[in-house]
Amino acid sequence: MKTFRFATISAAVSLASIVCVNPTLAADTPVRINQAFQSLLYLPLYVAQEQGFFKQQGVEVKISTGGGGAQSWAAVIGGSADFSIQDPVFVPKTRENGGKGVVVAGVQNAPTIFVFGKEAASLQDNLSLLAGKRVVTSPQPDTTWAFMSYLIKQNNLKDVKLVHVAIGNEIPTVAAGRADYALAAEPQVTMAEQQNGLHVVYSFSSAQSWYPFAFSSLTTTQQYIDKNPQAAQAVVTAFEQASRFIYKHQEESVQIARKYFPALPEAVVKKAVQREIDAKGYPENVLVSQKAWDNNMNIALYAKNIKAYPSEATSYQNNVNVGLATKAKAAVDALGDK
Repeated sequence: MKTFRFATISAAVSLASIVCVNPTLAADTPVRINQAFQSLLYLPLYVAQEQGFFKQQGVEVKISTGGGGAQSWAAVIGGSADFSIQDPVFVPKTRENGGKGVVVAGVQNAPTIFVFGKEAASLQDNLSLLAGKRVVTSPQPDTTWAFMSYLIKQNNLKDVKLVHVAIGNEIPTVAAGRADYALAAEPQVTMAEQQNGLHVVYSFSSAQSWYPFAFSSLTTTQQYIDKNPQAAQAVVTAFEQASRFIYKHQEESVQIARKYFPALPEAVVKKAVQREIDAKGYPENVLVSQKAWDNNMNIALYAKNIKAYPSEATSYQNNVNVGLATKAKAAVDALGDK
């Protein structure tokens, strides 16, 4: 994939001119990254590719798409990919069955799921308004089902009916009056707002007890890191650069997103990226924190995606490699891009 350059790139020259932090790494070392889906949630991956941050760090990245989190993680376990991007829960699930894997960087650091509906009244501080309402989620045990059913339990909400639909059918279900609200991620949220006149009334990311959240992560195996320490560091450092770039250069980031989602109107992409930034979805630092891990594991346990938490197989210490992200932050900090 060719580097995507813009006329406005001079505004980003200080970040784009960062020297490689792996000077002994062979130029253009091949690295394979498999993403679960092509998603606006994975914008740091596309920014790292298009802004040339991977190349600056000495790696040549090939991006493939698995079609789901399980498929992407299976690509790493099976050896057809070096890294994957998906819900990090697959790493502890593998450990529970005797396998090994590690989370090395955050890609989406907040639970960027939103609730939209026909009614404009905010639910953020008044969830009691959900009483007697029909709420669209994906089927159990998918993410939006887990989020909504956990929220109902967490707040002891009564008489809330969940309406299960396949992913992609949230907007038409609400628009047709078959439900009052729906849960979704971007860009569906902005499409509901801009193209269907619906209202965004709740943000899981804005709920104090839910943030931060290890929503999507860069994962690999310790074996790969041990065999390719410089390449592993290079990839994580490029993600650190990309995440910072998004916050400093939103317009350029929107243009990169448009390249990967050409069918979406520019206004939708721009608003969706802004909503992600406002929610701190893209990590300000790619280190996955203990709290972010705890929040994910609590939901994973509720959805029965893992057997126990905490446990040796699911612990933060055994599943999150903090070394690469810590070094990446220090390297970029040292070059003045704080």
